[in-house]
Amino acid sequence: MPSIVNGLFSGRSGIASHGTAIAVIGDNISNSSTIGYKTSRAEFEDLVAGGQSSGRVVGSGSSMSAVSTIFEQGTLEFTSRPLDLAIDGNGFFVVQKGDGSRNYSRAGNFKVNSAGVITTQGDLAVLGFPANGSGALAELNVNNVSQDSVASTAIAINGNVNANVDSSPVIASAAIPAVSLAGATASVTTYSDLAAAASYSTVVETFDSLGESHTLTFYFFHTDDLPNTFEVRGYTNSEDVDPVIGTTGLPRLVADAGSDFNFDMIFGGDGSRTNAPAAGSFDKTLAVPWRNGANSTPTTLNFSAFTSYSSKSNINSVTQNGKGVGAVTSLSIEKNGEIFALLSNGQSAVIGTVGLVNFSNPEGLTRVGNQLLQQSSASGEPIVGNPQSGTLGSISSGAVELSTVDIADQFVKLITLQRAFQANSRIITTINQLLNEIIQLA
Repeated sequence: MPSIVNGLFSGRSGIASHGTAIAVIGDNISNSSTIGYKTSRAEFEDLVAGGQSSGRVVGSGSSMSAVSTIFEQGTLEFTSRPLDLAIDGNGFFVVQKGDGSRNYSRAGNFKVNSAGVITTQGDLAVLGFPANGSGALAELNVNNVSQDSVASTAIAINGNVNANVDSSPVIASAAIPAVSLAGATASVTTYSDLAAAASYSTVVETFDSLGESHTLTFYFFHTDDLPNTFEVRGYTNSEDVDPVIGTTGLPRLVADAGSDFNFDMIFGGDGSRTNAPAAGSFDKTLAVPWRNGANSTPTTLNFSAFTSYSSKSNINSVTQNGKGVGAVTSLSIEKNGEIFALLSNGQSAVIGTVGLVNFSNPEGLTRVGNQLLQQSSASGEPIVGNPQSGTLGSISSGAVELSTVDIADQFVKLITLQRAFQANSRIITTINQLLNEIIQLA
């Protein structure tokens, strides 16, 4: 049967449970500046001793049922440091220890180690999906820049050539200055000679199989072969293709399978091309015999989007798929987690994508310290994916997620817990005095 002594045990359990709750508050406050930290909450449950009669149940105090982590979105602080990453929404970063075991974290203050691997401040590798990888989570190394398309194999130019004969005088094809083929006998025609005869010209940077940069210049000659016809010819510099360097700065006609590189662009009355290549096709394929020993890589040329209106000649866009060779100068990370390396040659290359995971029950994850969480039976299995896919949030580069601890809220709770702790202590003191009264009855 319950008696006054039960109050002693209730007070003792109250002191213990509220002491633990105060410790949780202390843990929260001490982590108010910890990046990616989520507030913890002490949860109480009542205790009832067994063997009590129905209708006369007297409780035995309280105990801690759980310490729950509240996974709410933290405020993002922008730092302008590219490797500071914050998750805006659901998900966790995946990090891996040297033994292959994995942990999870919301802290994205990353760095690059001496081997080029992106790691946490505690030197755990950050996992993602490397470019050209197997599709499984793996380390992300900034030195493994994907440069599968080092050489230019496709060039596309879009623009307009002036149809007005006053602005683009018509000449005969035979009047176009003669220039020798690349790698053949040298001619003395200059770029100035070609510019005087052409209606318009544009320059494209291209890369050979060794990653060296070269210049291709395309001239548009308004010829009298057919109404509103422009003949396109491509040239490169003599020093890049002459077997023996004699003169420099002179043009050499690039070749199409060993023959002169030229083709006609014929335009109709509406200004569009009437002989544009079909979708998926192209105008010409050039193969330049570079003198530096690079392979003569076939490069397709597509001018299908050209128009010919009575307006000033211009180029709207020039695209080519070569990257050349360059050192990584900086990193850029998009909201979808894609990591781009900006190279010293002005190009960019994809390194990979930062991986994220989510869990059916994130509150079931176990804290293991160092801003790390560990999978447990209560959390469920990790659901792996790219940022902005499924239920996963996006990545904010140049930002970190701050702690979700509200210090004002924690101190209010601390006051109430302190009062409860004192009240439980007073219960023990009061019952002790009552027991002394009973003893004095003797």
